[in-house]
Amino acid sequence: MKTEVIWEQLVGKGLEHLILRQDKKIEADSLAVGMIEGSVYRIKYQIICDIDWRVERVRVEDLINDKALVFIKRDEEVWTDERDNPVEALNSCTDVDIMITPFTNTLPIRRLNLGLHESKEIAVVYFRVPDLTGSKLDQRYTFLSQEKDHRVYKYESLGSGFTSEIKVDADGLVIDYPGIFKLVWKEQF
Repeated sequence: MKTEVIWEQLVGKGLEHLILRQDKKIEADSLAVGMIEGSVYRIKYQIICDIDWRVERVRVEDLINDKALVFIKRDEEVWTDERDNPVEALNSCTDVDIMITPFTNTLPIRRLNLGLHESKEIAVVYFRVPDLTGSKLDQRYTFLSQEKDHRVYKYESLGSGFTSEIKVDADGLVIDYPGIFKLVWKEQF
């Protein structure tokens, strides 16, 4: 199955075009362009997961400054960089969160498969934009409600105290991240 979406970034200004393929692996290829915190960005990323939405490989590339960071998750505990060197500070991380995309919320939502009112704390590799620094960030997701055409999850950044209620469709793709992202187009093939 192939899904394409476009999200509008509401903080600063921006757009993202994501192509999501699901077969023996889950592969997300995306291009996001915009402005955030006074800086212009043009970011291309690729995330490959196994069929259970466990992250296996991440590539985040800054197309303006020709800078790329690559982390490969080889097993449940070890992240390595592009030269296969272990990145021990990230070893407890299970997912990835890239600042300029709502897609990375789909990863834990799909992987955790929470029951109604259930919550789970996770550690993620968080990529800031535009500098593309990767660091560990603790988060919590709680499944708040199920409606006919969407679900609502509470997202919490445990370090900063930031929280938001995120509305997702049946595929776990963000429809509305209030004041931050909004889905403007989706097509499935």
